[in-house]
Amino acid sequence: MDNQKSKMRKKPNFKRQDSILKKLKDKWIRPKGIQSKLRLRKKGKGKIPRIGYGTPKDKKYLIKNKKVVLIKNMNDLENIKNPIIISSKVGLRKKLEIVTKAKELKLEILNIKDADKFIEDVKKKLEEKKKQKQKIKEKKTKKEEKIKKKEEAKIESEGSKDEKEKKLKEEKRKVLEKGL
Repeated sequence: MDNQKSKMRKKPNFKRQDSILKKLKDKWIRPKGIQSKLRLRKKGKGKIPRIGYGTPKDKKYLIKNKKVVLIKNMNDLENIKNPIIISSKVGLRKKLEIVTKAKELKLEILNIKDADKFIEDVKKKLEEKKKQKQKIKEKKTKKEEKIKKKEEAKIESEGSKDEKEKKLKEEKRKVLEKGL
């Protein structure tokens, strides 16, 4: 274990050749030039990634020296004793169900610090979402009611226009009759 830690400390930060230049990123890209000193592995020109820098197979994929299980749905929680990580692709409601189930099974969740606080926060968020949806529905119904009232008013106004025209015709007829 101590040998492994010392080996990990020695692992260099691999940078691409000429990463000093502003336009080139620090991301590793293999040198391909014919006279490239880094490709030829000259001293003082930087290190190249090799298999020797890798971690041993028995130490790979461990988090806090424990094997971790990735949870994507409720069925993955069956017969598990290792710590778990909930996938980032899981939605909020499903995540809430998974966390409550894991809490009942007394499993350690590595990507959630405090399960109780998380559950409370999620429930509050879901309640707020419900309230917002209700407000939006109320606004829609109010708009629909206004539209219906306007349509009714138009229909009534059209009917009243006909009545007004009839009254005007009658008045004109009466005036003409009086004049004769």
